[in-house]
Amino acid sequence: MLVTLVQRYIKGLERDWNKHGTSINKMWVTKEGKRYIKISSGYIEEGKLVSQSVDAFVDKNTGDVYKPASWNAPAKGVRYNLFDDIDYLENNCGSGHLYMK
Repeated sequence: MLVTLVQRYIKGLERDWNKHGTSINKMWVTKEGKRYIKISSGYIEEGKLVSQSVDAFVDKNTGDVYKPASWNAPAKGVRYNLFDDIDYLENNCGSGHLYMK
């Protein structure tokens, strides 16, 4: 169930990226750790993923979404919850959506 929600979240990130009409190929990947699923993205150059940056961390137990503080750790403060907010995130996420309101 959580994997499906993460995929829907990534679809929202992709949709936001594509609506700007850029010709740069961007790809999102996930990496599962002990507690979090890290969502990162990068650009595809010569068949390789380069210039990766972390987009978000998702708590595997709760579905809470966190803004990254660094490559390996989330910032404090839950921004969204995939179980509660996936419809919103799928249709409204974009640059700055993880900043505190």
